[in-house]
Amino acid sequence: MKKIGWTILIGVLTVISLNAQETINDSEKRQIEFTPRNIVKLHPIAALVGAIGIGYERVIQPKKSLTFRLFQQFNEPNFDNNKYERNYNMLFETGLRRYLSKRKNAPEGWSVSGGLMTEYNYNRLEKNSTSDEDIERLWVGVFARTGYQWVFKKALKGITTEVNGGLGYRTTTGIFDEKSSHGLDVNLHFTIGYSW
Repeated sequence: MKKIGWTILIGVLTVISLNAQETINDSEKRQIEFTPRNIVKLHPIAALVGAIGIGYERVIQPKKSLTFRLFQQFNEPNFDNNKYERNYNMLFETGLRRYLSKRKNAPEGWSVSGGLMTEYNYNRLEKNSTSDEDIERLWVGVFARTGYQWVFKKALKGITTEVNGGLGYRTTTGIFDEKSSHGLDVNLHFTIGYSW
């Protein structure tokens, strides 16, 4: 009789412990179901000035994510003073983003980020048929930004929008051009993306 009692007690305790492990409150369930870990982003305003901007964000912890951004621009403006210019620019950034909201996890809400950037510029200025000038520079720098990101979970499920801005400092490396140059930039970004 004692064996049957112990078996029933162990069975009841096992069922209770398994049931307790599977119980998740509603707010935790919503976060698990709707929190994306990856976002691919496009920069539509940069496209208006002839640049292609693509970004990627990967959530690595509930309040942190890694960000990557690539810009490429090529244009050939023709000026009225008989000078022809050809420009090519490429920018790559990588950074770490921290989300500040207590009620929301990454990648949604207010955030601060910082990271490293590399930029390559090539400018060719043709003054006339016999004279031209090539300027080639490689820049390295750092940036710090703050912004807000929205993740749509119902009607436009998976769509994200983001607005951020901040400062960047860059300096030339001297690899292509011996002239030393540096500068502080102010930048604003608007993105539209897809998350999963």
